[in-house]
Amino acid sequence: MHGEMLHPEAGPDPKELFDLGIDNEGDRRPFAGRTNLPDDAVAPDFARSLLALQATVLNGVVPQLGNALADLLNMEQGWFGRHFSPPTVLQRVIRYPSSGGACAKHTDNGFFTLLLQEELPTRPLQVWLNGRWIPVPSLPDSLVVNLGDMLQALSDKRFQSTPHQVVHSGPTDRISLPFFIYPHIDARLTSQSGQHTFGVAEMMLRNYESIWETGKGAGRALELQ
Repeated sequence: MHGEMLHPEAGPDPKELFDLGIDNEGDRRPFAGRTNLPDDAVAPDFARSLLALQATVLNGVVPQLGNALADLLNMEQGWFGRHFSPPTVLQRVIRYPSSGGACAKHTDNGFFTLLLQEELPTRPLQVWLNGRWIPVPSLPDSLVVNLGDMLQALSDKRFQSTPHQVVHSGPTDRISLPFFIYPHIDARLTSQSGQHTFGVAEMMLRNYESIWETGKGAGRALELQ
């Protein structure tokens, strides 16, 4: 609680979160370590449920959406598979406490984000569109998709990352399950114009530092005044 700072004006977010990556042995590269999941004696079915959801999303949703975006960008055949095999994934369980849970305005740093959220009457998730904040509904059998800063950089701003925030004022806790999807941790991407090249790990590390160390916020937070 009150650890992650997504926008400097708002201060640390009043929310709790649990992070995990892809279920494998991991290594010492940034964002590639092994996830230590609680066993059933501590949290019955917690790990099993999260890993089952992870398999469904990574096998059934990510390749289809990623390849569709690559097609829209007119990338060469097989581009998504080459740069996302495997993807770098930050999967989260986030609890927003009742009557005050929040996530400050920001953009996500990755390629795209998939979000599974519960439907609440207040619709706490909001996206910035046409000069105002729009509540996002939770439709049955659907995921919310936010575009990220890496996609914006790759496309030379043809696709822009999605400004969003959470303002939760309801009487019960809110749970959300986002998947932040990045290219392979060792990948380097060149923008379509050829003017910019960036490394995935370097961009992720800068964003981590901005959130957790310098307090400058996440993604394009400083542009969102």
